[in-house]
Amino acid sequence: MSLTSISDQRMDEARAADQQQEFSRQETILKLISTELTRNTTRVVEQSVKSVVHNQVLPALENATRAEVKAAVEDQIANGLIDVISQVRVPAFCCYER
Repeated sequence: MSLTSISDQRMDEARAADQQQEFSRQETILKLISTELTRNTTRVVEQSVKSVVHNQVLPALENATRAEVKAAVEDQIANGLIDVISQVRVPAFCCYER
Protein backbone atom coordinates (compact mmCIF):
# COMPACT_ATOMS: atom_id res chain seq x y z
CA MET A 1 0.00 0.00 0.00
CA SER A 2 1.36 3.40 -0.87
CA LEU A 3 1.63 6.39 1.39
CA THR A 4 -0.98 8.23 -0.68
CA SER A 5 -3.56 5.49 -0.32
CA ILE A 6 -2.98 5.31 3.45
CA SER A 7 -3.38 9.09 3.66
CA ASP A 8 -6.54 8.95 1.54
CA GLN A 9 -7.94 6.16 3.72
CA ARG A 10 -7.30 8.18 6.90
CA MET A 11 -8.94 11.25 5.38
CA ASP A 12 -11.95 9.16 4.39
CA GLU A 13 -12.16 7.73 7.93
CA ALA A 14 -11.84 11.21 9.44
CA ARG A 15 -14.55 12.52 7.07
CA ALA A 16 -16.83 9.60 7.98
CA ALA A 17 -16.26 10.25 11.71
CA ASP A 18 -17.02 13.96 11.22
CA GLN A 19 -20.19 13.12 9.32
CA GLN A 20 -21.28 10.73 12.08
CA GLN A 21 -20.64 13.39 14.74
CA GLU A 22 -22.59 15.96 12.70
CA PHE A 23 -25.44 13.49 12.27
CA SER A 24 -25.46 12.86 16.05
CA ARG A 25 -25.54 16.62 16.75
CA GLN A 26 -28.39 17.14 14.30
CA GLU A 27 -30.29 14.21 15.79
CA THR A 28 -29.87 15.64 19.30
CA ILE A 29 -31.06 19.07 18.15
CA LEU A 30 -34.09 17.56 16.39
CA LYS A 31 -35.01 15.57 19.50
CA LEU A 32 -34.82 18.73 21.64
CA ILE A 33 -36.95 20.64 19.14
CA SER A 34 -39.45 17.79 18.99
CA THR A 35 -39.69 17.63 22.78
CA GLU A 36 -40.24 21.38 23.05
CA LEU A 37 -42.87 21.37 20.30
CA THR A 38 -44.68 18.52 22.02
CA ARG A 39 -44.68 20.42 25.32
CA ASN A 40 -45.90 23.61 23.69
CA THR A 41 -48.59 21.82 21.71
CA THR A 42 -49.79 20.02 24.82
CA ARG A 43 -49.94 23.30 26.71
CA VAL A 44 -51.91 25.02 23.93
CA VAL A 45 -54.37 22.12 23.65
CA GLU A 46 -54.89 22.05 27.43
CA GLN A 47 -55.55 25.80 27.50
CA SER A 48 -57.96 25.52 24.59
CA VAL A 49 -59.88 22.67 26.20
CA LYS A 50 -60.06 24.51 29.54
CA SER A 51 -61.31 27.62 27.77
CA VAL A 52 -64.04 25.76 25.88
CA VAL A 53 -65.13 23.89 29.01
CA HIS A 54 -65.18 27.08 31.07
CA ASN A 55 -66.87 29.31 28.48
CA GLN A 56 -69.23 26.89 26.74
CA VAL A 57 -69.69 23.50 28.41
CA LEU A 58 -70.15 24.65 32.01
CA PRO A 59 -72.66 27.41 31.16
CA ALA A 60 -74.65 24.97 29.00
CA LEU A 61 -74.69 22.41 31.83
CA GLU A 62 -75.68 25.09 34.31
CA ASN A 63 -78.58 26.24 32.13
CA ALA A 64 -79.76 22.68 31.50
CA THR A 65 -79.53 21.82 35.19
CA ARG A 66 -81.33 25.00 36.20
CA ALA A 67 -84.17 24.26 33.75
CA GLU A 68 -84.50 20.64 34.92
CA VAL A 69 -84.51 21.60 38.60
CA LYS A 70 -87.04 24.38 37.97
CA ALA A 71 -89.35 21.99 36.10
CA ALA A 72 -89.05 19.36 38.84
CA VAL A 73 -89.76 21.90 41.60
CA GLU A 74 -92.74 23.31 39.69
CA ASP A 75 -94.13 19.79 39.24
CA GLN A 76 -93.72 19.04 42.94
CA ILE A 77 -95.39 22.31 43.93
CA ALA A 78 -98.26 21.69 41.50
CA ASN A 79 -98.75 18.13 42.78
CA GLY A 80 -98.61 19.36 46.37
CA LEU A 81 -101.22 22.05 45.69
CA ILE A 82 -103.49 19.55 43.95
CA ASP A 83 -103.20 17.21 46.96
CA VAL A 84 -103.97 20.01 49.42
CA ILE A 85 -106.89 21.34 47.37
CA SER A 86 -108.38 17.86 47.00
CA GLN A 87 -108.21 17.34 50.77
CA VAL A 88 -109.87 20.64 51.66
CA ARG A 89 -113.64 20.50 51.75
CA VAL A 90 -115.26 23.77 50.89
CA PRO A 91 -118.70 24.22 52.43
CA ALA A 92 -121.50 24.76 50.01
CA PHE A 93 -122.76 28.34 50.40
CA CYS A 94 -126.03 27.55 48.82
CA CYS A 95 -127.10 25.50 51.79
CA TYR A 96 -126.74 28.24 54.43
CA GLU A 97 -129.61 30.46 55.29
CA ARG A 98 -129.36 34.13 55.98
